[in-house]
Amino acid sequence: MDKQALITALAARREAAGLSNAEVALRCGLTERSVRNALSLRGNPQLSSLLALVDALGLELQLAPKGFGETAGTDAGYRPVATRVAHAVAQAPAPPPYASKRRAPPPPSSSS
Repeated sequence: MDKQALITALAARREAAGLSNAEVALRCGLTERSVRNALSLRGNPQLSSLLALVDALGLELQLAPKGFGETAGTDAGYRPVATRVAHAVAQAPAPPPYASKRRAPPPPSSSS
């Protein structure tokens, strides 16, 4: 999967989940502008932003060796892993709503 295919898949996931860029921004701690830029056709998000977006959309990023899941042409019914993964992502339920990724401050410690 190349960079453009990844960004297109993330944008499709956002749309399928019915989320606006603002809602995704709240979930991942980025600005709405950063989300809009990252998911645009010319997007080039930093790794930290990419990981935050993936998490906010209820996905996880996995690495596989190049060529993993390619068909050897011996089994007509074989479908590459990428196809099965893309299908699973498309069928996955929308991610749960978050108020924010920010944590509440710890309660003040009591001194005796």
